Amino acid sequence: MSTLDMTNNTIEFPFCQNDLDDFHTFFNAINFKLSLCICIFGCITNVLNFIVLSQKDLRTHINYILAGLAISDFLVMLVYFPYALDHAFSINSRPERLTYGYAHYIYTHAMFSQTAHTVSIFLTITLALWRYISVCHPSCKNAFMRRTFWAIIASYIISPIICLPYYMSLTIQSKSTYVYKGNMTEYKASSINDTESQFLATIDEDNGEIEKYTRYYVSVSSFYMSYNQAFLWVYSVIIKLLPCMLLTYFSLQLVRTLYEAKKRKEKLNGNLQMSAKLLNKKKQADRTTKMLIAVLFLFLITEVPQGILGLMSAVLHQDFYLHCYQKLGDLMDFLALLNSSINFILYCSMSRQFRDTFTKIFLPRCLIRTQRRVANGNGFAEVDSHGRHVETMHETQMTQL
Repeated sequence: MSTLDMTNNTIEFPFCQNDLDDFHTFFNAINFKLSLCICIFGCITNVLNFIVLSQKDLRTHINYILAGLAISDFLVMLVYFPYALDHAFSINSRPERLTYGYAHYIYTHAMFSQTAHTVSIFLTITLALWRYISVCHPSCKNAFMRRTFWAIIASYIISPIICLPYYMSLTIQSKSTYVYKGNMTEYKASSINDTESQFLATIDEDNGEIEKYTRYYVSVSSFYMSYNQAFLWVYSVIIKLLPCMLLTYFSLQLVRTLYEAKKRKEKLNGNLQMSAKLLNKKKQADRTTKMLIAVLFLFLITEVPQGILGLMSAVLHQDFYLHCYQKLGDLMDFLALLNSSINFILYCSMSRQFRDTFTKIFLPRCLIRTQRRVANGNGFAEVDSHGRHVETMHETQMTQL
């Protein structure tokens, strides 16, 4: 059903038209400044993520995927940065935002940001699948791990193909405005040529002077007007909800496996003591799984609301999309930016190996050599930044990394 067909069958949404208007006004006032801060932080942290994860000591198949995810998240931030900067400080005036160059920038910004975000979605699915196979089906691990690079490359190739309906849904349109200098009144050119000709003839009779302004803006295309329902179904189900369903399944399986492993470890500890090496290896694997579950959980928090709102727009009515979904668009964009920037905090807080490698690369050697004290019986044993015990007779301060 096209938008034109829906005008005679309007469905009211009082909540969206009243309470949501107040929220949209409030959030719009702070959105771009907050988004600008998130973009700056996210660009820096994703570069750091890539540098650390690409180090020789951290070159694992999971970290390769995380490094690819850092690149796509960085691209999301990089594309959104000039848009947020412009609107946060009003660098371009409204007339300047109606030029063809600016309209083309907005169109490119929309296309590129959606593509980069879709790449992040596919890489997150790959990450969940790889960890699920590694933990739940270890016998199949080697066959899948050898295809890690191809999976990352495929994510960057398939994403633009998946986004083709989105590319076709937007277009750059123009509208002419005639200004009569006699009294500075404006006339917006109609698509009916007779009306425009009649106006110009009237101006000519008065010997008035006119100027023609052409304004450009990004709008929905005729393709979207004809297939808006199909577009919303594809967007909400294929791009949003289906990935979320897959991630939910993989996450639940990983949580179940962690719970079973914890029970087995408790039972094993009751019978015999595990070797220190085996115990440390299992703890490291559990920490990695927990960190990845946190990454997947944050991704679900961001994507599920968008998928549900898109599905409601397809099922209920076009008016729901216009009056409800679009008013939450800024919030959805902000959550997506926040999700793309927060992984660095997760890695630092949940991965000791990531912290140690980051410290080794970016902190001065004098700080790297700072020794920490850890509890050891009645006293303290000193360890270096990699956790190795150091024989010494003097006390040093503990440094928490």
